[in-house]
Amino acid sequence: MADVRIVAADLFRYRLPLVEPLRFAFGTLAHRAGVLLCLTAEDGTEGWGEAAPLPGYSPDTLDDVLAEAPPLLRRYREGDARLDGFVASFERTFRRPKGRGRQLYPPSLRHAEAAALTDLGARLQGTSLDRALAELIDPQRPATPTSQVAVQALLVGTDEEVSAQARAAREAGYRAAKLKVGQQVVAADAARVCAVADDLGPEVLLRLDANQAWTAEQAADFAQQVRGLPIAFVEEPLREPEPAALRALQHAGLPIALDESVDGRTPVHTLRRLRFVDAIVLKPSLGRGLAFLHTWHLAVGVPMAFVVSSAFESGVGTRHSIALAAALGGGPAGLDPYRRLADDVQTERLPLDGPLVDVAAALALREVDLSRLEPVER
Repeated sequence: MADVRIVAADLFRYRLPLVEPLRFAFGTLAHRAGVLLCLTAEDGTEGWGEAAPLPGYSPDTLDDVLAEAPPLLRRYREGDARLDGFVASFERTFRRPKGRGRQLYPPSLRHAEAAALTDLGARLQGTSLDRALAELIDPQRPATPTSQVAVQALLVGTDEEVSAQARAAREAGYRAAKLKVGQQVVAADAARVCAVADDLGPEVLLRLDANQAWTAEQAADFAQQVRGLPIAFVEEPLREPEPAALRALQHAGLPIALDESVDGRTPVHTLRRLRFVDAIVLKPSLGRGLAFLHTWHLAVGVPMAFVVSSAFESGVGTRHSIALAAALGGGPAGLDPYRRLADDVQTERLPLDGPLVDVAAALALREVDLSRLEPVER
């Protein structure tokens, strides 16, 4: 890539309503809020990234992002920032000087910067975002991105609503569906899972998410009660996700996926102790994106099933997640949360209304509607 200078960096806030309020462990969420970072090259080409911490789940907050953004913006506005290669620029973005040591930017801000740089570089190169990401993930042997990404259905609501959603997902051709567990007693959870598995049928992967709700004893009890069901994995089954306890659950017949217990700050020696897990859920805006993939591939070195999942980001962040899922070429991705947004920051919504998303159509350039954003003056 030519040595291209970045001449502007701008930050914008957004607030989008959800189709209906969502209940989480921390409370009810009726709107999704975040910030968009726009980096502009000297020829006017723009690259966009999104920082959208999810309350109760992200290791940082939106206030953290807004407090830490000024030095990042000044670096681009006042310095001689140049995009002289994807990998070099990407690897230089993750640390900033602070005091005598070097501290990390908030994870979601790191992701926004890496995404904006990658988006900008792809546009300058005249290549697609998924191909640019494939080159970043493995510069020596970049994968060929998939042309379609399967979308995982999200099942939420009462038992009756979840049952209806599961049958509809099966009839629509979804290959995977996700269901929350751990919000009631183990026996009730197991009964609900059995019913949903029956509604989905054997052709649809059932993915469960316990959000670290269970003790080791409760998880073992659940594993016993659902033994024999076609469960792809259970995300974060344990309140204290120690490797030995997770391994014991796996031996009891419960496939394990990790989500919030690992991120870009997890020490390499800890990741190496978790090489046995069945899958890792990548939520880029929550600190498990490109930097985490680099750490895993270079330091851990074990092939892993990575499941890309969004966290109710706007179309800017979801577009990046689609590209990452295509670059990894894996199984169904957790992109269904986008449909829970009643509005978007882009002039045209992403085509995420079925079990498959056409990657080229989703990554086609869509204008960001500045009238829907609030500039952050720094």
